[in-house]
Amino acid sequence: MKKVFSLSTLFILFSTINIFPQVRGVDIDECINIALQNHPDLFLSIEDNKKSVADYRIAKSLKSIIINGEVRTIENGANAPGLFGGLVASYNLYDAKNDYVEEIAITNIDISKLKSQKTKNEVLLEVKNAYYGYLLSKNTLKIRETINEKYKKKSDLAKQLFEQGSRPILDVSKAEVDMADSQLQYEKAKNDERKTKLNLFRSMGLEEGEASLINPKDIETIPVIKCTLDELYRMAEIYSPLIRIITLEKRSAILKISEESAAHFPRVDLSLGFGYANPELSAFSNASDNLNTDKWNPSFLGAFKATLPIFSGGQISARVDSAVSDYNKISYKEKELLIDTKNQIRDSYKSLEEIKKQMEISNLITKNAQRHLLLAQRSYENGGGSLLELQDAELSVIRAEIGFLESKYSYLLTLAKLTSIIGIGESSICKNQE
Repeated sequence: MKKVFSLSTLFILFSTINIFPQVRGVDIDECINIALQNHPDLFLSIEDNKKSVADYRIAKSLKSIIINGEVRTIENGANAPGLFGGLVASYNLYDAKNDYVEEIAITNIDISKLKSQKTKNEVLLEVKNAYYGYLLSKNTLKIRETINEKYKKKSDLAKQLFEQGSRPILDVSKAEVDMADSQLQYEKAKNDERKTKLNLFRSMGLEEGEASLINPKDIETIPVIKCTLDELYRMAEIYSPLIRIITLEKRSAILKISEESAAHFPRVDLSLGFGYANPELSAFSNASDNLNTDKWNPSFLGAFKATLPIFSGGQISARVDSAVSDYNKISYKEKELLIDTKNQIRDSYKSLEEIKKQMEISNLITKNAQRHLLLAQRSYENGGGSLLELQDAELSVIRAEIGFLESKYSYLLTLAKLTSIIGIGESSICKNQE
């Protein structure tokens, strides 16, 4: 009987574990890994990569032998033409454009890879923004919950003091109003926490049901940048996907100019064919004679063709001018991008310095506000201070704590934006945290 009871207990235990799985805490790196496996934009970039490779294979095929089955008429000097049927191999001996077309296709593959890296960086930044936004709302909710409990206790205390005759009815009324307001702020914080959590899961490519057992962990340590502003500029020139993309696009534009200019040079093609030929087709009245095998003989065809453009109506020069304009546009965009990238790096770098100072000040204000609140509470409980003074002290603590949280996550968001601009992770530009 005891054995049966033990087996039943184990069954119930395992069933409970399956029915009520535990919530798993995840850090930001785990959230990023989940996003990299699920985000739709990354799958789109993979398809773009495949397309660029396919385009390269098309460009490369221009230099290969093309074999087709053909049926063509042949001239034989008689009243009726002859007919040839068989395999014809065509090969381009010389076309100056083909080399440039292939080089452009190779460059487009490299551009596609960098665009995939750019998409990945955008996904990382999206996840970080959502992650830090959720943690801010989560911690704010904790503060609002604590404050709401304190206001409830304060309302009860005001009622007790009024009943004892040491406080007026006005204090009771004020305490009830404050409690209702704190309840409202608490409900708003709950709603904000729910929305930001859903936004985090959406940035990871997950639905609410799939992510219900995931609980993001808080950030304890704040990374500190170890690089100077000039070092960040140089890193961006090397690693920034946007800068590398526009550099390759500029190279592709130069190749396009060469490709269009190569249209001035001759094109040489060779065709070789082997099959069977009927030297003279019969009239429609005797069409069945054309199927007679005696009339078909093995035949070999060879053709050499060279074409040189003499007059194109200005088409070639217009195509060259169009390619030159495209190159100039990319050059202007490159200059603008370099200036904008430097400005963004400088702004983010200076913002980090300023936010760090704000965090230090907010931390000091929080400590002072907490000491002041403790004194105000003791004074009110002993009948010395007013309810308004106690409320002001509590609001000071709330503002200080929320201000510190906003500064903390603003710092992390700014750092995430900076690393996205440069194209490398925080670990590459920040000091090691011990």
